[in-house]
Amino acid sequence: MEVIFERGRYLAEPHQMLRRRKFGVVVGEKLELHPVEVGYLLIKDLVKIKKNGSYLSFEDFLSEVSKDEDFLPFFFVYVDLRDRGKRVKPEGRFLYGDRIYLPISERKEISIPELYQIYEEKGEYILAVVDEESEITYYKVFEPELKGGAETVKMRIKGIFAGDRVVTESRELFERFFYGSEKDGFVALSILEALYLYEKGILEIEEDLRKVAEKIERDFRERYELYTDLKDRGMVVKTGFKFGSDFRVYDEITDVSQLPHSKYLVSNTKGKLELPEISRAVRLANSVRKKMIFSFKSERNIKYLVLDRVKV
Repeated sequence: MEVIFERGRYLAEPHQMLRRRKFGVVVGEKLELHPVEVGYLLIKDLVKIKKNGSYLSFEDFLSEVSKDEDFLPFFFVYVDLRDRGKRVKPEGRFLYGDRIYLPISERKEISIPELYQIYEEKGEYILAVVDEESEITYYKVFEPELKGGAETVKMRIKGIFAGDRVVTESRELFERFFYGSEKDGFVALSILEALYLYEKGILEIEEDLRKVAEKIERDFRERYELYTDLKDRGMVVKTGFKFGSDFRVYDEITDVSQLPHSKYLVSNTKGKLELPEISRAVRLANSVRKKMIFSFKSERNIKYLVLDRVKV
């Protein structure tokens, strides 16, 4: 079967096999093929490409299309999905089939707001990352429903500022409401937990905790705003330090014995991320049976996006 390359377009007769397997777009009496479709058909020895009366080898074809640095990652994902029996069609940056796929090289930087914007436009999709060995890792990208059922604290407690945290004798605060950690009969609260309780009128303390927090807490404003948003959604929020994230988060918890088993890890993001950073975070979260959530501040509020490694 011949494909004619002319004026930057790949044109073929609308052969039944091509139509049945959803290759190309009908343009007049011809079938126009996308370069990745042509490459796939070429390596499967199903077509020959003719240019100016001569046939192109696969190497000739690659030299023509590889002027676009994004072509090969896009091509590798297309081939992988086709080989899995998925009849995907290329359109712009995406491959459309049973799902929407966004191929990207691991060398690219991308921001979580960019990925979120795509989610707003396309809905749930799959980010297909091609590494330097041309292996592909697939990540489902979606917005989580963060709505928890944490019980609201309706008592007043007293606390003492000690070093970089607050100590209280209210064991109920830990055992029933899951704030802080119990240590030898007293409860130690992180500065973020203490400030949240203080500003809600629950914690009585002499110090101005906001001024203290601004001095000692890294990225205080961003982390506290994130903590507050999660708490106001009814989530139980604990430190994510052991997992390299800002917080670990639970939507429902009834006993302190469940504290080691959070549902999510949440990391606040700024600017662009390298894809290996995203990969490490997601792999660690998945290895401890958690979902990795990346958060960012939009103009109006905080947004959340899950990247979860999946098989396709």
